[in-house]
Amino acid sequence: MRKMLVLETVAVVLLALAAVVFIQPPVRTQMWVYPLVRQAAQAKLNYETREMLVYETTHFTIKYTAQDADTVGMVADAAERAYGPVTQALDFTPAGKPMVVIYPDRQKLNKVFGWSGDQSAMGVYWGGVIQVLSPHAWLKSESPEEFVRSGPMAHELTHLVLDYRTRGNYPRWFTEGLAQYVEYKVNGYEWRTANNSLTGDLYSLEQLDEQFDDLPNQALAYRESLAAVRYLAEGPEGNKLPAVVDALQNGHRLEAALTDKLGISYRDYETAWRNWAAATMI
Repeated sequence: MRKMLVLETVAVVLLALAAVVFIQPPVRTQMWVYPLVRQAAQAKLNYETREMLVYETTHFTIKYTAQDADTVGMVADAAERAYGPVTQALDFTPAGKPMVVIYPDRQKLNKVFGWSGDQSAMGVYWGGVIQVLSPHAWLKSESPEEFVRSGPMAHELTHLVLDYRTRGNYPRWFTEGLAQYVEYKVNGYEWRTANNSLTGDLYSLEQLDEQFDDLPNQALAYRESLAAVRYLAEGPEGNKLPAVVDALQNGHRLEAALTDKLGISYRDYETAWRNWAAATMI
């Protein structure tokens, strides 16, 4: 019976992906098809992790291995503490309990996504599920507060809530920028390196749109996405971020949403957030 369920899930995924990728329907049609893909992917992962232990909280279902019996409470606490601020920031509460899967080591997390050994993500959102690396694998102390501040829960939960609210209608850079912004507002965390200053040569918005994950300086790409989103919330036009997210939820493409809500072209928006960020986010 379970094997049949998995086969049916795969069939739904393939059919839905075919509709999105090959037929290329309008955005609103994609927004109806995409949740089917997400639901099927979630069912598949739920089946693949059926042997893991389960920890229930008020808002989450957390799966983990015996190695993380002593950290699941820490992860649960961080998830619950992020839930209110994130859902309030996006003015949306997803139905049901989101699933969180804790992987005991980097190798097992990377294997799920077919990543090479040099990937260092502490958390990933995909297919309706938040997947995180065990605190044992990266946390320098046993401090729950350090995990809340430096851990991935607020960031990945933002991805999930935006994904459900807009039914997948957003570009990659925007969801990363928004996740960083909410994380910054909730935990005060900002990813700063020697190579992601916003006063030097930057990637173009077109590059962020089309090549985000393939850009060689990922720290810069991420900080630019944060700056572009933060400008919407804190720029001279006032807080336009909620209106832009509303437009995405209603089926508008991001470029059209920005032009409509800011009253300027996409190119002028790029110039505006760059100038603002160079003066503000030093």
